Amino acid sequence: MTTQALLRLSADIITRYYNNEIEPFLAACHPDVLWIGPANTQIIRTRETLIKTFAEEHHNLRFEMHDLVTVPLMTPSSKVLEVLLFYDVDTIWPDNSMQRVKQRVQLSWVVEGGQPFIRVCHVSNALDYDDRDVIYPVHYGEDRVRVAVLSGEDRAPRIVLKGANKAMLYLRPAYIDYLETSGMHTYIHTQNDIRESTERLTAIDKRYPGLFLRCHESYLVNPDRVTEITRFHLTLINGTTLPIPEKKYTTVKKRLSEMLAKEK
Repeated sequence: MTTQALLRLSADIITRYYNNEIEPFLAACHPDVLWIGPANTQIIRTRETLIKTFAEEHHNLRFEMHDLVTVPLMTPSSKVLEVLLFYDVDTIWPDNSMQRVKQRVQLSWVVEGGQPFIRVCHVSNALDYDDRDVIYPVHYGEDRVRVAVLSGEDRAPRIVLKGANKAMLYLRPAYIDYLETSGMHTYIHTQNDIRESTERLTAIDKRYPGLFLRCHESYLVNPDRVTEITRFHLTLINGTTLPIPEKKYTTVKKRLSEMLAKEK
């Protein structure tokens, strides 16, 4: 299996995991897998024990992932690959309160008999959980940092882009403000941070037609994040302003109206 294929597999497994589809992750685990985290000091050995532990887990939690990035690390041999995953994850409790953490997970893959298996799963930013919890923070008190969930959102497909340092970016369009060209690279400005892609702006626009508005040769903007259009710029929800060429103002204004009308 190629490095890129294993990066895609890692992203698929972790995405389905947070959609409460645990089986693909467990099936990918090595019989002698080592699980470290997410609860502080939590260590589980062997796939059989891990399956039993998850079977004991009963919760009414929902999870939302944002801005997933997968990065291949140095490998000691052709049969071992370390994959590092960065993403934000929201844990949403039944009372509709939420806690967001910046998650960092390392998957150590080994190839045996031509089949890749997760040998180690290390959640490196371990959290302090209630002693009664099994895997997830089902019990929580007022001391936990929580914020209200403003709206329930269906899980949307992610766009997939090549990132710097051979990383792969899996980004939800709703959380992207705009994309900006910079030479041969593109910078993706999200609600949380800025990601770098080695793909050109024009190529991204062609691959995902109708998703973003080309307001300028150097910018693609998420129409849902636009709050105002005037001569000759767009203003986004976060206050950012993007230029519109004078000759393209009428066309951009019309196109923005069309894109927003289709979503109603």
